[in-house]
Amino acid sequence: MKTKICEICSIAADTMFRVQIATGKNWIFVCQSCCEKSKSLTQYKYGGTWKGKRH
Repeated sequence: MKTKICEICSIAADTMFRVQIATGKNWIFVCQSCCEKSKSLTQYKYGGTWKGKRH
């Protein structure tokens, strides 16, 4: 199973969420916990889910 590192808290996870948390900034991958925290930001945009487990 593949993992990615959360760009906010640096924890490895097999399910990551692609988000944008500032206008005009790059998309980043974050863990579920950081994604939930980011939802309260006014510039938050969700861009999809990445899963390390493929069929």
